[in-house]
Amino acid sequence: MIIKKYFSTPLRASLSIVSLIAIVAALSTGTVYAANAIAQNTSIGAENAKNFSFADAGIDPTTAKAVQAEFEYEQGQFVYDVEFIVDGTEYEYWNNASNGNVVKKDIENVTLSDTNSVVSTQITLKKAKEIALSDAKLADNKVTFTTAELDMEDSISVYDIEFYAENTQYEYEINANTGAIISKDKEIQNKQKPADSTAKQPTKSASKEDTTNTKQNKVDSKNNATKPVTNKQQKTASQITLEAAKAKALADAGVTASSVTYTQAELDYDDGIAVYDIEFYTSTKEYEYEINADSGKVHDKSVESLQNNTGKKENSRTYIGIDKAKAIATSHAGFSISDVTFSKAKMDTDDGHTIYEIEFYKGGTEYEYEMDASTGNILEYDTEEAD
Repeated sequence: MIIKKYFSTPLRASLSIVSLIAIVAALSTGTVYAANAIAQNTSIGAENAKNFSFADAGIDPTTAKAVQAEFEYEQGQFVYDVEFIVDGTEYEYWNNASNGNVVKKDIENVTLSDTNSVVSTQITLKKAKEIALSDAKLADNKVTFTTAELDMEDSISVYDIEFYAENTQYEYEINANTGAIISKDKEIQNKQKPADSTAKQPTKSASKEDTTNTKQNKVDSKNNATKPVTNKQQKTASQITLEAAKAKALADAGVTASSVTYTQAELDYDDGIAVYDIEFYTSTKEYEYEINADSGKVHDKSVESLQNNTGKKENSRTYIGIDKAKAIATSHAGFSISDVTFSKAKMDTDDGHTIYEIEFYKGGTEYEYEMDASTGNILEYDTEEAD
């Protein structure tokens, strides 16, 4: 009887049908959004989609310009729409979002002017830094940059800009295409951090063990010698030296300097406290220490058992080892290990996966690699001209 009431006259019938259509459309829209979110969360990711496209095209990713990767729903399936330009040729790929298979590709020649117009849509790193400083109302010579890099977030090219001024930390995300400020954060530290206006910037955000705060030393883990780099944290007179901090860590671990390989040794800050981050491994264990830079006491430590340096852990999962990871990265870049200067070589975890992070310099270019610690497969890599 109730249903008959809604269709008792032509007018009521028409209104009832329109209402039903609207309800069905709303339910369908919600279902599509939910399916999109699930598909993207379980997809291969934008960076892997790019690598599948580069491999199919047979080109060196470092030569690609105007690279874009967007998650989309096309022709009944979820895909990554990947576009880039190499030597006057524009490539467009649809890669299956689940497995990376090429669904569609289009290759088109473009003129030099077309290529330049696409690339020039992005602002420069220098301009992004100027935008952040202007918003913070600070001059370049009053701050210390700790991160200044081009990154991707939700398929949007952004510049991650981080710097210190006295005891305040600033973090900005700048839209690389428009120059608009996407997000910003300002935090006053518990302890003042001295500025070094002549410092250069590291170029990658990292985990707690390798933060983007300014660095005193980065380590070449192959020859076991610390290499001084730019952008140093300035040690105060009351703080112990890096060598003293390393000695404290070795003593606590009960090992000697000759039996370890350092993968990190630097002055950093943790919740406003100056600490030395010391990481090293022996033939059987991997150690991570934070040593209080003022008192010399162990602030934090972690010890993980290994069977050997080539990398068989006690849980029987096999890793390729730091040296092999460095060889893979340098070979991919077209160099040998002896040709480059390493600034990072360490094992880390990312979303529950064990990886190696390898960074090195050759000439005026910095190379950054992430690879699967078990297989040696390169998961992500980036090159950037050093500032």
